[in-house]
Amino acid sequence: MSPSPEGPALPSGGNPVDEGDAPALRLLEAGDVARVVALEEAIFPEDPWTEGMISEELQVRGRHYVGVEIGHSLVGYAGITLGSDADVMTVGVLPGARGRGIGRLLVEDLLAAARRAGARRVFLALRASNHVASGLYTRLGFARIGRIRRYFRHPSEDAVTMRADLAIDPTTDPNPAHDARS
Repeated sequence: MSPSPEGPALPSGGNPVDEGDAPALRLLEAGDVARVVALEEAIFPEDPWTEGMISEELQVRGRHYVGVEIGHSLVGYAGITLGSDADVMTVGVLPGARGRGIGRLLVEDLLAAARRAGARRVFLALRASNHVASGLYTRLGFARIGRIRRYFRHPSEDAVTMRADLAIDPTTDPNPAHDARS
């Protein structure tokens, strides 16, 4: 395995290079597109986002994307669209890096970004069969609010929709209209 100009290539099987390294969270930027494309294809081989989609997501205003590295390998990433209602766009962790708290680290960062941006609610959709992710989201304060038939393609599957209501902290809320002290 040799490094590419965008950073080290993913190890075969999508496993982290060094299991002893601690996961490190960092913001993703336009220069990370090739690494995120490789990660996306490894995590979601049945229906990965295209390079163009990823490039746009990493560059457009009102988005927050983070990745987790172990050693020099990108092993997970997540993104959210920010606003008064925030939408989780994606969360993914390589199979070989699962079970180490990386998904939780990513989602907690998305929720913190939503709070900083003044969001009151965060929404997401996930495959109905993804019980592990559903359990994580529930533990982090999301509640199931509905189901969308045949939302996912390749393979076709229903989506479960979830919402987390965020508490507004008047000491950090950038919107003075939310200030309970007035």
